[in-house]
Amino acid sequence: MSATPSTIRGVLVRAAALAAAAGIGAAAFASPASADWWTPRYAALGDSYVSGVGAGDYEDTTCYRSANAYPVLAAEATGARLSFDACSGARVEDVVADQLGNLTWRTSEVTIGVGGNDAGFSSVLGACAGTDTALCEAAIANAQNIITTSLPAELDDLYAQVEDLAPRADVTVVGNPRLFAETSCAGTLAITPAEQALLNETADLLAETTAGVAADHGFAFADVRDAFAGHEVCTADPWILGYTGNVESFHANAAGQAAYAEVVTPYLEDC
Repeated sequence: MSATPSTIRGVLVRAAALAAAAGIGAAAFASPASADWWTPRYAALGDSYVSGVGAGDYEDTTCYRSANAYPVLAAEATGARLSFDACSGARVEDVVADQLGNLTWRTSEVTIGVGGNDAGFSSVLGACAGTDTALCEAAIANAQNIITTSLPAELDDLYAQVEDLAPRADVTVVGNPRLFAETSCAGTLAITPAEQALLNETADLLAETTAGVAADHGFAFADVRDAFAGHEVCTADPWILGYTGNVESFHANAAGQAAYAEVVTPYLEDC
């Protein structure tokens, strides 16, 4: 006996209900041609270097998410559907608390850039922006201690949670550039070349530490330091802003975010 329309409807309703109970949702029954179903889900997590502080054209003045930020550019280049969750000032604990809610089994790419605020880079720059070298060196030593002692465990926990929430995703951890050309100009706020060298060493330590934890989880590491070489504060074509008197100080400008995107996008394209 052939199935009646009411029988077919009943089967479909029951199938949809079972799917919803299993957490699949009605979207799984969409046509294979649906762009919403097939478009990759890309989640961008992290701090101000991810949100795009310094690049202008912000959608808000809390997280300072910029239309010129590298996650936006990378998503446009790859056709990925972006969940832009990064926020200015975020520490690892803030990413865990506030930025993981959009990760699901459907997430296919994740980038993470965080750790500088945990090391207190803003406070370190403030301590070095003067004539007290001892104060600067003590602040740098404290930041390096945090990077080598407490930060790895915090990153390990964050990365494990990302793995659990987005088990199918390819994850790329994105590093930060060195800020200084180790020369003086108005934008360095009296931070001496010697102090700049120590700050650059600290940036290297952060990159190496972060890359190491990423490798432990099998994550890729997108290192932007070489790309930014020759474009630091005080160079002829800086991609890093010097002191601006506001939150944009010592962040990548729009050209810097475009350079970030050039480094990061191939990791997404290879997914």
